[in-house]
Amino acid sequence: MRTHGCPGEAPFCRLAGRVSPPIATNRAHITATPEQVFAVLADADRYPDWVVGASHTVDSDAEFPAPGARFRHRVGIRPLALTDYTEVVALDPPRRIELKAKARPLGTADITITLREVAEGTEVKMVEGPGDLLTSLVASNPVADAVLRIRNAEALARFKRLVEERPTGLPQRRRRGLAGQRVLITGGSSGIGLAVAERLTAEGARVVLLARDEEGLATARERAGAVDTVTADVRDHEAVEAATARAVALLGGLDVLVTAAVGSAWGPFVDTYPQDFDATVATVLSGTANAVRAALPHLECSRGAVVAIGSTAAHLPLPSMSAYSAAKHGLVGLIDSLRIELREAGSPTTISLVNPGPVDTPLWDHLESQNGLLPPVPPDRYSPEGIAAAVVSVIRRPREEVTVGASAALQVHAWHLLRGTTSLGLTALARLAQAAEDKEAGAGALHTGRGTGATDGGHGGRTGLLIRGIGARDALERALRR
Repeated sequence: MRTHGCPGEAPFCRLAGRVSPPIATNRAHITATPEQVFAVLADADRYPDWVVGASHTVDSDAEFPAPGARFRHRVGIRPLALTDYTEVVALDPPRRIELKAKARPLGTADITITLREVAEGTEVKMVEGPGDLLTSLVASNPVADAVLRIRNAEALARFKRLVEERPTGLPQRRRRGLAGQRVLITGGSSGIGLAVAERLTAEGARVVLLARDEEGLATARERAGAVDTVTADVRDHEAVEAATARAVALLGGLDVLVTAAVGSAWGPFVDTYPQDFDATVATVLSGTANAVRAALPHLECSRGAVVAIGSTAAHLPLPSMSAYSAAKHGLVGLIDSLRIELREAGSPTTISLVNPGPVDTPLWDHLESQNGLLPPVPPDRYSPEGIAAAVVSVIRRPREEVTVGASAALQVHAWHLLRGTTSLGLTALARLAQAAEDKEAGAGALHTGRGTGATDGGHGGRTGLLIRGIGARDALERALRR
């Protein structure tokens, strides 16, 4: 049969006006050596664990994966399951294996898997194309090509999890008791972090507090009672890794991470020193990322939970605290993206975000002021104990995102629904904040730890209603009824 202008290609490259059938190519990075990756490819019994559609291996030749060796597999679900075989065509361990997979009458595929050592792991390349003339006729269309690529993407994702031995398939904990839970809290020397620690220890949890200031941690330890402490600056990822390892050793594992470290510059953006802006983002956003990165491997082993302290500033502007608002906005993006990644990876770890409105904590007296004055403390404050109750509620029953306080939810909804009117109000508040307070700023806590071992700032605060989902319609209705 003539190929009509397709020199060097297989005879089926054109038939009855059809173009050459597509070849699906997929790649994945696996954190393992080529030898470790190839060991899984060399085990015929493991193929159904990652090949999409394969149910189990019936039997295999003793010399598998030598060229010519086969294993018989079952494809599909009974009573529609088919039994056929896959044969090794060529082998170059640990770099390459070529297979011919048959699932007749559905078709035959030629599959080549190559391994290439790269930084911190192995690049796996999987190329699949039709293995016979009939299959090539069926596969020569964009729909079949797209389906094959999606199928193999899922197969490589499963293969990656299998090789890396990540704990997958375990259900997430939808409810958990607090007694005996092993908890690490960042920003634990004062404020919300310390209030959470007090509530958890009262419920029988085992707690380790992490903060920069050893003196503040010592005071917090006396106040909270049965807690341990580790010292680290959350902006230093190596220090956080080491401190987390120490906390895990003290606790014998880790079930819950609460990220509550905070610090902020105060003043208009144009007057904010670049180093203060950067330090705010590094503390609030990068500090959370560092803590989660260090804790996640331990949490996956225990089907654990991450609870990050966000803010209503993550969903609306906060004039004169632009760095803080930007960091909290970024925190939402981080948490949402990470949650989807964990879901894709089959991780049993839950991740939650708790957004309070203004809270009566020592933060207001430790702002890094750009003009030497402190702003007025917001009048609609919540107590740190009320926020701690919300955090503990989310630890007990994980939810993706909650807002604490009906008035806080109302402010966020007003910004999204009535942006023009709300902008005028925020403009007036920004002007008021710059001139309404005559309290001089002291030493800020942005660059140096100044944990006081106190939960509140002495300004008074109230408890708040726990509202799930910042964008839920019922949240606005409940806030308006309050």
